[in-house]
Amino acid sequence: MRVQDIINRMEDFAPIEIKEDGDPTGFQIGDRKQVVKRIMTTLDVRPQVVKEAIDKNVDLILAHHPIMFHPARNLDLSSPQNRMYRDLLSHNIAVHSAHTNLDKAHGGMNDWLIEELGLKNVHFLDEDDDYSLGRMGELAEPMDLVDFAKKVRDSFKVPNLRYVKSDLGQKVKKVAIIGGDAGKFYPEVIKAGADTFITGDVYYHTAHDMMANGLNVIDPGHHVEAIFIEQMANLLEDWKKSNKWDVDIVQSEVDTEPYNFL
Repeated sequence: MRVQDIINRMEDFAPIEIKEDGDPTGFQIGDRKQVVKRIMTTLDVRPQVVKEAIDKNVDLILAHHPIMFHPARNLDLSSPQNRMYRDLLSHNIAVHSAHTNLDKAHGGMNDWLIEELGLKNVHFLDEDDDYSLGRMGELAEPMDLVDFAKKVRDSFKVPNLRYVKSDLGQKVKKVAIIGGDAGKFYPEVIKAGADTFITGDVYYHTAHDMMANGLNVIDPGHHVEAIFIEQMANLLEDWKKSNKWDVDIVQSEVDTEPYNFL
């Protein structure tokens, strides 16, 4: 197995063409022709994750978030970010990310997230497209917002979360979810008929606009996308079995949540 073989299978599942404009997803660092014996899945590629990959003799890191959101301005090794690039290259570790293309993919990130909540009648947020960034589902019975927020907290195993109660004060019945930072898509969520929107990193003034426009909002944070680590590893195990790949698959054990909570 070579790096490009894994990339090809990844992009059969989550085509690179469906990514959001400007998203630097895809192959990030390394040699596409490199032989792969061990793959590690992770949400983020941070210095501690790279150290873990070195210690575990990993050849390829598959991440959800791109390691290079912005081009490096220099290669000054006093920068921890640049040292991380050096360590990856010097240990022959390639990095590939599947970001917004995986968010949209059938059976990808947003399907994994909504499945955790056990919602019914799940469908694309935009039913007119072959691929949609978000998902929508329904509760069997309407719930008070606070009770549903507690369900979200417990389902995603987060220590706490934020929620915004709409000016209409309605209960939760139709729920939309987009992992990551997707507050800007709230007009599409309202248009689709959702009364409640789950996404991370909601901006203060955007929250006011959502509330005024009659939308409940639950913000469990960006790190709920760590579901990628296990789910992507499970997918790789399935592909390994069906294609008779001679590779080991390991899951990162580094917690990349940057926030602490009181």
